[in-house]
Amino acid sequence: MNVEEKKRLPLITTLLVIVNAIVFLIADFVFFQEQERVVAFMALNPALVLEEGEYWRLFTSMFYHFNIEHVMFNMLMLYFSGAILEPFFGRLRFFILYFVSGLLADAALIIYNSVIVGENAEIVFAAGASGAVYGLLGAFSAILLLLRDKVPGEERRRLPLMVFLLLFGNIFNKSVGHAAHFGGFFAGAALGAGYCMYLRRRQGGEQRTKE
Repeated sequence: MNVEEKKRLPLITTLLVIVNAIVFLIADFVFFQEQERVVAFMALNPALVLEEGEYWRLFTSMFYHFNIEHVMFNMLMLYFSGAILEPFFGRLRFFILYFVSGLLADAALIIYNSVIVGENAEIVFAAGASGAVYGLLGAFSAILLLLRDKVPGEERRRLPLMVFLLLFGNIFNKSVGHAAHFGGFFAGAALGAGYCMYLRRRQGGEQRTKE
């Protein structure tokens, strides 16, 4: 199994990109005169989740984007990462990786803005697929560390710099959900590391069986 294998169409990745695009088009063009109501309903707000039990926001916020630049950047990252990782993990595991990373990214944002910076709980409204996408980046990093021979040489050189720039390049921009980015990244790294260790144990068992 190799990270650069692309035997099948990345179906889950493609569907996720399509769904995100459709949600953006509906929210931005069909309801363009009611943007405040759309944000109030779909975006992630820590206070409304914890105090009012509006848990659907954990999911809707993963598919809603504030503007065209926001959705385009996230979808480009999603497609190029997913096209590599989906064949490696398999469709179901990739689907789980994406959504668990996104949910844990949301959890990190909620904890940061309600516990660490408590005054933000009521005023922060966050949205976007970046938490889940950063989870893919974290999983890719885990593969680079634990199954280095599965990663093409070019990616080995580019990935560390890309990770650093994405995580820290706009660290002082207060409008960016850094807590979600870091939460998603480490969630994806943990899930990716777990799968890599499973593959190493399985391969070790197969080698002992052959001997």
